[in-house]
Amino acid sequence: MKSKRLFLGSTALISGLLISTMSFSADLYVVGEPTLPTVLPAVSGINGKIAVQGGAFEDEGFGLLTGSISVPLGTRFGLQADGMAGAREGDFIGGGGVHLFWRDPSYGLLGVYGSYTRREDFDGHVARLGVEGEYYYNNWTIRSVLGAESIDAGSAFVEPDDGFFAFTDVSYYIDENLELSVGHRFTADRNALALGAEYQLNQSLFNSGVSLFAEGRIGEDDYQAVWAGVRVYLGDDKSLMRRHREDDPAQWGDEDLFDVEAEPSNKKIVCIGSECA
Repeated sequence: MKSKRLFLGSTALISGLLISTMSFSADLYVVGEPTLPTVLPAVSGINGKIAVQGGAFEDEGFGLLTGSISVPLGTRFGLQADGMAGAREGDFIGGGGVHLFWRDPSYGLLGVYGSYTRREDFDGHVARLGVEGEYYYNNWTIRSVLGAESIDAGSAFVEPDDGFFAFTDVSYYIDENLELSVGHRFTADRNALALGAEYQLNQSLFNSGVSLFAEGRIGEDDYQAVWAGVRVYLGDDKSLMRRHREDDPAQWGDEDLFDVEAEPSNKKIVCIGSECA
């Protein structure tokens, strides 16, 4: 219990400091020609990404297709829509998310996030609504999202579980095309360590940005997973670090694929002969 509170407290603290810092930040500028400062837009232009990935969540195989499209809303704001569809052990999983955000690509991002995922394997859904933020410092990025979640596990014989979730990553770009990350996940009352890597291939070999990525989760109560895939970025040619800061925010939908804990509900079972209800 102490470790769970410590993990949750640390994530909430990091997220709170990040969001507080962002809310009081002033616009930063990149100086160039002409001599007047030029404000970088929140989203450089309409862009998107598509990924194919597969692996295992808690010893069950899965395959997933994900995609996002980001659009600028004036100079300082942006909107991103996420979508995903796939299967886990033959059961359909599908859903999407929306990000509405303010961003200065030289400093960070602050916005709201919502998502909904349908899970056929337990005939239920996972829904989240929260606040997300990002902070950029040289080759470092801190990103976090936290808020309320609702997990309705119909066939798992549990009541809908309404609670708190918090996801945080600290990333370092070894160079502008190679990102390594370590973070923390708290969802469904469980903690996990999150590890990740993404490498953008040589753009001279492709018409658009192509990257290879891998993710891992190690946590309590069988909160374990590993997966890898290929991601294609649609938009202007640029480094991976610039894509993450000028184009698309992080997509958090992968976290919806973990199991809920199937605990019996308080529903009374009545049997008459061989018939039970």
